[in-house]
This record gives sequence, structure tokens and C-alpha cells, in this order.
Amino acid sequence: MTNYPRDEFDRVPEFSTRVGSHHAHGWAQSAAAKGKDSKLRWVVLSAIAVLLIGGAGFFFGPGIADRLAGSEPTQTSTPAENESSPEQSEEPSESATPSSTIDDADVLYGQLIGVYNGASIAGAAGAGEELLGDADFTNIVTDNWTRDAETSTVYYMSEAYRTTAEKAAEVLNIDEVLQTQNIPNRVSVVLGADDTLNLK
Repeated sequence: MTNYPRDEFDRVPEFSTRVGSHHAHGWAQSAAAKGKDSKLRWVVLSAIAVLLIGGAGFFFGPGIADRLAGSEPTQTSTPAENESSPEQSEEPSESATPSSTIDDADVLYGQLIGVYNGASIAGAAGAGEELLGDADFTNIVTDNWTRDAETSTVYYMSEAYRTTAEKAAEVLNIDEVLQTQNIPNRVSVVLGADDTLNLK
């Protein structure tokens, strides 16, 4: 006989169909309870994860989609940016004739200038005289040069006539301007075979 208090298992009826009974708080019930708790925990954690992913997709979804697609936002430009103004589209036009660097105040327009045909081109001296007259020179004589000249040249005797000679050369499209004493006039123009007046 034991000294433990009696319980329901000590009072077994004489005739009973009950088999396999055990204590209510045994290991089987504990295991079953733990299984239910772990399943419930996973369901709750899964629900929280779904909510977090959904919230992140709602707030950051469009930006992520653009980055994954590799597309960049396109910028729209206003018509004012696309259309260039006439001032911008047109290139500055070059003037037909370069501007003169000669100070007209220093030009002796009344000085005697000789225009000589050194190229045997008919009418060369007369054409030079006409051009100089149109440029306001007033004292011009014409003649043939003593020998053939390959290059058109304007000669002047001294520095006092240099600007006048340069102006005459500019009018007649002549590049050579030389100082010499061996000329018939203080300023003499010799029209050569290079035909600066385009008479041919």
C-alpha cells in the first residue's frame, strides 16, 4: 500500500470498456499543444511578411520598375528650346569686300596718278582710270608702259605718297605696292599680265 493520495486511476470500476487512459497533462497533450502554437506563429509571421512586401511595393514599386527596365525618365522640352531663333540659326555673312584699313583723310585724291598698261591688254589703262575716278581720284593720266609687266604694281616716290598709293592699289585689286624714284609720276600704277581688273 502506497502513501500517495488516491485519484481516478485508483478507482477503477469492476466492469469498464475504457482502455489506454492516461493523465490529462501528459507528454502527448503537451506535444499537441506545442504543434498548434508553432503553426499559428508561422501563419502570423507569413501575414506580416506579406503586408511588409505589399507596403514596400506600393511606395517604391514605380521607381524599382524603371530601374529594372533600364529606362530613364524622358524630359520634354518646350518649343522655345527646340526652335532656334533666326539670330542663332543664321551664320554671320561675310561682306562682299573687306573693310578698308586705310584712313581716307590721308589719301591725296587730287594727286596726279599715272595708270600704265604693261600687259598689252586692250583697254587696261582706261579701265583703271575709270575705277580710280569712281573712287574719287580726280587727276589721272593713262599710257602704255615701256615694257611688259608680269605683276601689277603701284609705285610711289616717297613716304608722303604711300597712303595714296595703297588706296589706289586697293581700288584696283593690286597687292604689290613699292617705293622707288624711277617712275614718271609721284604715284604710278602699272597693270601687268596678272589682270587684276579681270579684263580678259
